[in-house]
Amino acid sequence: MNVFDLWLPVVASGVATHIWSSLAWMVLPHHKSEWEKFPAEDELQDLMVSRSVPVGQYMIPFTRGGQEVASEEFQRKLSKSRGMFVVWPAGPLNMGKAIGCTLAFFFCAAFLIAYLTSLALTPGASFGRVFQFVGTAGLMTYCAAHFPHVFWFKRKIAMELLDGVVMAILTAGIFAFLWPAASG
Repeated sequence: MNVFDLWLPVVASGVATHIWSSLAWMVLPHHKSEWEKFPAEDELQDLMVSRSVPVGQYMIPFTRGGQEVASEEFQRKLSKSRGMFVVWPAGPLNMGKAIGCTLAFFFCAAFLIAYLTSLALTPGASFGRVFQFVGTAGLMTYCAAHFPHVFWFKRKIAMELLDGVVMAILTAGIFAFLWPAASG
């Protein structure tokens, strides 16, 4: 068996995980608690416009490392608020492009999970074995990658992990249900 024999579970789980992700962020309330309004939102936006802050990723305080980290000025800044933020271009988000890229990610993730599964399992593998293997690969795909980022950048991810578990279960169930029977 090769990965292309699993085209149907790849397509079905890619679509299912994309639908779940869309529902989780646009309909369900569980991500709303992860974000808050910045207390001085208008002033911050006005400052960014007046300083012509370019689109990019920023850390506060910022250092390139080395001697600068030991400087008195940097140490003073560490005693204040610390954080990071991303500046996007002005105007609305390009929803079509974002949806397309997200869907492409879910198809690529499903394809890679199918590739691993095609190496590990044979046609006719039991529902439970396929579910176990694909579910584990799904958890690694949709959940594990968050952790190094969280350790360094202190983001809230509990609800993203919940979404990842649901996506892993959806993927595992679809693959197990659509797993090819043994030939012969």
